Amino acid sequence: MEKFFYRVIEGDCIAGLALRFGIPQTVIIRDNNLSRDIAAGDILLIRKSSGKTYCAQPFDTIESVAKRFGVDAEILASVNGVDYLFYGLNLIIPESVP
Repeated sequence: MEKFFYRVIEGDCIAGLALRFGIPQTVIIRDNNLSRDIAAGDILLIRKSSGKTYCAQPFDTIESVAKRFGVDAEILASVNGVDYLFYGLNLIIPESVP
């Protein structure tokens, strides 16, 4: 897993950073304990996983995605900082049990 700090520049948004770095928005929010929008000058911790990623499809659940990739549903939810899935959410699929 690659970790680094990123300084927010004017025009950045959480969704854009998530797309740029290939990680879920929820991970950026959780890792940085964000309770507000980001602003230019903020410094964010970015954790990029070397594991697979998956974009949630209609009717996907944490359990169905976990079963598809052979991972524990609780670990999948924890790694991605989510309690439920919605269409278009990018997920990190953990490679192994931590």
